[in-house]
Amino acid sequence: MKKVLSLVLAFVMVFALVACGGGSSDSGSNAATPAATDSGSAPAATDAAKPARGNVIWTFGTADTGGSMYPAGAAVSQTWTNNVQGMKCNTQTSTGSFQNVQDVASGEVDVAVATADVVLNGFNGTGKFADIGALDNIRVIGAVYTSVLSGVTLKSSGLKYVHDLAGKRVAVGPASSATENASLAAFDVMGISKDNTSLENLGLGDGADAVGDGILDAAFGFAGLPIGGQLNLAATKDIAVLDMTDEELDAILANNAAYIKTKIPAGTYTGVDYDCQTFGVKCLIIVQDTADEDLIYDLCKALNEGAADMAAGNALLKDMTDPSFLCTQMPIPLHPGAERYYSEIGAM
Repeated sequence: MKKVLSLVLAFVMVFALVACGGGSSDSGSNAATPAATDSGSAPAATDAAKPARGNVIWTFGTADTGGSMYPAGAAVSQTWTNNVQGMKCNTQTSTGSFQNVQDVASGEVDVAVATADVVLNGFNGTGKFADIGALDNIRVIGAVYTSVLSGVTLKSSGLKYVHDLAGKRVAVGPASSATENASLAAFDVMGISKDNTSLENLGLGDGADAVGDGILDAAFGFAGLPIGGQLNLAATKDIAVLDMTDEELDAILANNAAYIKTKIPAGTYTGVDYDCQTFGVKCLIIVQDTADEDLIYDLCKALNEGAADMAAGNALLKDMTDPSFLCTQMPIPLHPGAERYYSEIGAM
């Protein structure tokens, strides 16, 4: 009897072990199969919907560090690097708009900032570009701020108007820069030229420093307000901002379609408690017309969505918080990727 009972118990144990092994095998199979399917299929569907962009490394042309193009370009570059898939953007100094338009057109840099007047001349092959020819492969993808012509002098000089500078020593920005272009446009209607006045090509910071050191009588900048070099000068010296008359401004604007009448408000610089009349122009981001349309779309999206943060870090960029500022009143065509994005959000 005991032998029979032992055989029965052994049989039951073997059956139980087989049953458990089979259950474990089925359970493992059932658990593994859905997990493999779930983990494998979801990413594949996502990747199919939006293929990953390869790494994109761009060089962003700006200007000298004493003006506004450099910090504006640096802010935009950082925004793109942080928010656009695969993008790495590095800023590079330059002599300014004239060089930047040429560098973008030739592919020397991938993207750059330049003032609207210089962009228009470059696109049409007019002004300083007459000997170069039309660079009509450039396109706009957005505006970042308004450049304003600002001329400063020491208060002790007694100079009050731009036309008072005839016969003086004046910094007009780097050679072929937007500052030189705008300064000469103003001087032209006032009878000021290199034949009767000493016009020096210095960067915006160096020009302001030379005024502070008594080497020059005045220095100009064509940039977003306040201009860094002039702001630093006002922090250490008593300065005056040079004004223009209505008649002078009307004559300047009549000869330059990209310029708009504006002013330098009182309080822009320490100790300057009066408004000054002047003119300005939008500062634009430009690329080649062959730049990838989807990439440009994403860059414009990042510009618009990051505008508030950029403006919080630099008041120069406050105009960017209005989407219509980014894409309207352009002197040359928008890139197709930019036009598609701004149209979709209703900014145009």
